[in-house]
Amino acid sequence: MRIDQAVKSQAKKAHGILLDIGCGSKPYEPVFMPYVDKYIGLEYSTDSGYRGNRADIAADAGDLPFADESCDTILCTEVLEHVTNPEKVIAEFARVLKPGGIVITTAPFVYPIHDKLDFFRYTHEGIAVIMRRIGLEVEEVRPLSGTGITLAVMLNIYIFDIGFLWTKWLYPIGVVFRPVIWILILIINFAGWLMDYIIPSNHMSFNHLTVARKPHNNSIQKT
Repeated sequence: MRIDQAVKSQAKKAHGILLDIGCGSKPYEPVFMPYVDKYIGLEYSTDSGYRGNRADIAADAGDLPFADESCDTILCTEVLEHVTNPEKVIAEFARVLKPGGIVITTAPFVYPIHDKLDFFRYTHEGIAVIMRRIGLEVEEVRPLSGTGITLAVMLNIYIFDIGFLWTKWLYPIGVVFRPVIWILILIINFAGWLMDYIIPSNHMSFNHLTVARKPHNNSIQKT
């Protein structure tokens, strides 16, 4: 939910041709369409995605099949932890962006391994420092949770993992006590929110939003 809210908050900055890298089922297409002329979804494979995808193009994010300066907006949510060479991928973002174009990304910092192709975690400056090195101008870096909420999320994921997934030996117990588990999760969520309110801290955000723009002088480093 916080990731969705963060991405939606950037929609008005989008314009022209938008390339959604790792688009999945294109959940953000309705959000961005009022501001862009064209919405293109890209996945590394037509078979990728837990529930399929609606990609228009299948290609490697590190070798985008687009001409230089052919896109105005790039959206890349929860993808950069899954690529083996994030600097090359971000350099491709910069290459295909027109001067003045914007790139909107989110990526996890404190979060469990969630895919066999899951390689990296990023601090608040992790993606930003790569963007700056390549020549993009970082406009915003925003933590999407405080430490309290992050701890609550992690504990809830652990409870879900041991009590809800049918592949786990505790699954039968999780089914029997599901109402109790849901109440426990609500209590944990409230405790996390209360911790963030009483002791504010962004040092352990579960995720970060990073937004950057390609400068008009086109001083982009080639990789």
